[in-house]
Amino acid sequence: MKVAYRPDIDGLRAVAVSAVVLFHAFPGSLPGGFVGVDVFFVISGYLITGIVTSELHDKTFSLATFYERRIRRIFPALIVVLAATVSIGLRLLLPNELHSLGKNAVASALFAANLMLLSEVNYFDIDAHLKPLLHLWSLGIEEQFYLVWPLILWALPRRSAPWAASIGLVASFALNLALVGGHPSAAFFLPFTRAWELMAGALLTFIPTPSKATKELAAVVGLVAIETSFFLFTDKMTFPGAAAALPVAGTFLLIMSEGATVNRILSLKPFVGIGLVSYSLYLWHWPVLVFLQVYLFRQLNDTLGLVAVVLASVLSVVTYFAVERPLRRQSRVAPIGAAMAAAGLFGLYAALVKVPDLPSPLQAMISAPDGVSAWRVHECILLDGEDGDFRNCSESKRPLIAIWGDSTASALIPGFRKLQQDHEFGIAQLTVSSCHPLLVLAHSASPYCLKKNAEIVRRISEIKPDVVVLHAIWDVNDRTGTTKPTIDALRAAGVPRIVILGPVPVWRGGLPNAAVDYYRRSGQIIPERTSQFVDSDAGDKVMSVIAAQLGVQYVSVRKAMCRGDECLTRVNGSITARDIIHLTKAGSEFLIQQIAPQLGIE
Repeated sequence: MKVAYRPDIDGLRAVAVSAVVLFHAFPGSLPGGFVGVDVFFVISGYLITGIVTSELHDKTFSLATFYERRIRRIFPALIVVLAATVSIGLRLLLPNELHSLGKNAVASALFAANLMLLSEVNYFDIDAHLKPLLHLWSLGIEEQFYLVWPLILWALPRRSAPWAASIGLVASFALNLALVGGHPSAAFFLPFTRAWELMAGALLTFIPTPSKATKELAAVVGLVAIETSFFLFTDKMTFPGAAAALPVAGTFLLIMSEGATVNRILSLKPFVGIGLVSYSLYLWHWPVLVFLQVYLFRQLNDTLGLVAVVLASVLSVVTYFAVERPLRRQSRVAPIGAAMAAAGLFGLYAALVKVPDLPSPLQAMISAPDGVSAWRVHECILLDGEDGDFRNCSESKRPLIAIWGDSTASALIPGFRKLQQDHEFGIAQLTVSSCHPLLVLAHSASPYCLKKNAEIVRRISEIKPDVVVLHAIWDVNDRTGTTKPTIDALRAAGVPRIVILGPVPVWRGGLPNAAVDYYRRSGQIIPERTSQFVDSDAGDKVMSVIAAQLGVQYVSVRKAMCRGDECLTRVNGSITARDIIHLTKAGSEFLIQQIAPQLGIE
């Protein structure tokens, strides 16, 4: 009983991959496009379970044959993309970034990218959005499912399989709900908290075929559920959690509705064509987006996104016809796949251990202490949904300066510590990664940020600082009308002096990358001050106006670290920013020394 090909599922793949690509290439155009991955999970659970149970029924199932087919399906295109990514990375990335890339490439080839990323993705690692292989976490989850689920189906009596899928779905969903609040990264990356999505697809294999009328209704409801997720979800929300049930249920209903009008539309050639290359397109789109940004030192915009989509589409079509399809049809491809994997892993290792050294002055400059050890991570700078209370983050000395903001505010701490060596004052560090110090957010509000910020205001009312410094990477599009409630709350808490500290210079691609790129192109060390890689000062100007309107003091970081458009790249041979926005120890010490008089520290 061979599983019949369903063109509507390829059409559904087209919808899923298009959503993911649009989400990445054109931020804001499809705010919930990331749930395309969840659609893929349900599809995979359905197809794999259908194949295995069909072969078990016919008594033709073989674990060796099954895994050989998985290798034939997954490995060829994956190794091509990994090899290309590492080759380009050798020319564009910093040594520490190459080290990270090498680890992630090997983990991806071993289908463990999700576990590797869980251990290293945080705000203080290399900018997660510039990791060329970040997207392969989902492939790891799928392959881990493929390793375990067929074994369970093979070992169980056939009549027990639906119960196993149901129990797996409920248990995994419950674990997801238990972890997503306090440990969102674990809920996002672990196979145990994502398995329920694949199990939802697996259950489709065991349900009876519904009536035509039921299919028509289910297909429409399913499509609406998926599209609603695409447009109403955002990457600021807690996910997966309970919210993921909406796109998963929608996909379940669509797959269940074979032959319905919606499914027939999905079976049209344009949808099927995109669906056929969806795997290669998924593999290619993210490294192309990352490398274009790194090479051009430009933040993502619509033009760059369009170029990336076109380039990734061309590469995916070529990969499908030249790599995927020919090797998928080979009857004895397991040795070929194993050889390709071994060669790929060896090549990755050989390439990355031969990274050319940078000249000593440049190496010393970009290797300067980053100051993160002073941030008091997990205690006074909270990450990833952590639920600290900042009880040990306030000193008793007076005057007391409270620093409230995101991780860029934490980067100020080394500078304040240095200043304390010559001046008597205390510090209260109240910082939460990725959370602006605002009680009201106009767009994409994070419930976690709103909760922690309310707690911080209560903490400020308890410790009664003499000065509160608000600092973040201010998103000027979100600030109008949102700062006043925060200022009002601080005044109500009795804070005598409120200072809005403007945004730090934003280095396109990161200052270390800019320094290396400048050397590779010119053979010279980057100038002490430059405008070449720095974004405009629009944020500084906007925040200055807002501060004036609210009657609070404004201190410009831009004026302290830049002369006109030229911003400081190094202090005494040490780089001033560790990435795009976070100051190093040297940068922090320089800044705080410059602005100390404006904060009342003479």
